[in-house]
Amino acid sequence: MIPHRLPQTSDGPADPPRIAVVMVNWNGWQDTLTGYESLAKSTYPAWELIVVENGSTDDSVTRLRGDRPRFHLVESPTNLGFAGACNVAVQAARERGADYVYFLNNDAAAEAGTLDTLAATSKSLDDAAVLGSVIRFSDDRSLQFWGSRQSKDGLPIWTPPSEERFAEAPALIESDFIMGASLFVPMPILDSVGPFDDRFFLNYEETDWCYRARAAGHRCLVVKDALVVHQGGATIGPPQGPMQIYFMRRNVLLLAEKHCTPRQYARLYVRQVLSIFSRLLRSMIGPGNDPRYSRTASWANAVATRDYMFRRFGDCPPIIRARAAKHRASI
Repeated sequence: MIPHRLPQTSDGPADPPRIAVVMVNWNGWQDTLTGYESLAKSTYPAWELIVVENGSTDDSVTRLRGDRPRFHLVESPTNLGFAGACNVAVQAARERGADYVYFLNNDAAAEAGTLDTLAATSKSLDDAAVLGSVIRFSDDRSLQFWGSRQSKDGLPIWTPPSEERFAEAPALIESDFIMGASLFVPMPILDSVGPFDDRFFLNYEETDWCYRARAAGHRCLVVKDALVVHQGGATIGPPQGPMQIYFMRRNVLLLAEKHCTPRQYARLYVRQVLSIFSRLLRSMIGPGNDPRYSRTASWANAVATRDYMFRRFGDCPPIIRARAAKHRASI
């Protein structure tokens, strides 16, 4: 049975730090409640789930309302994106006395000992680092994320999903950022680094935040013994879908603008503008079996680049969502 409220800290030394687990829900109440049930198996005694209901258009609000143990619902009348919703959740966690905030995708499940491992590791590092877990795909348990490094272009390159390399990795794996699907942060670091940049809306918002944290002197570390399994794409769709392409292509330019050198940024900008024409040309000739060069993908890339040029940030245009829904229905 789940205790009804997060235990309040007393003057006794044995009280464990309080962890606010944050999930953002947008038209995915089934995943959110499944994630909540997985947290009930956690061996860590002092957690509470904060769910930001992010302006869903289905019946998520009705489904998520109600009196559940360790479950705090924050309702947003509009879709704030992942970045904006997480900022709302952090404020709620702060007001509710959390010592740590653990951002966990609603289509992800933390293993029973993950909260214990993350909290203990953070404490051993004097709560001075940003932590993440290893993330594996839920269907075949293959590696999705276990670290990243910055390329010569100043952008993140994920560590390849090699089980051999992973087996040889140290207990704490240095990374240039931590994936937002499983991001563990002490509250003082959140206070000092500041909120997520909500211009990103979703995709690259956690990369930008981690780059800012590292610039402030905080390491980003993947904890090898902490594990989360992740469905992936439940909200934003498949990698070559219109919504994924739009946010990735627009937001990578914003990330480069904020964190790359002028030369790195200029090179990326020119390359992306040129890619509009090369992708459109290839889509007209025929993309073959490569979904990157389909007409829908090429169009989404062009819209993303245009919106970046005209400083249109936040949510994507409605036509992107409409095309994304059509694309999902076709696969």
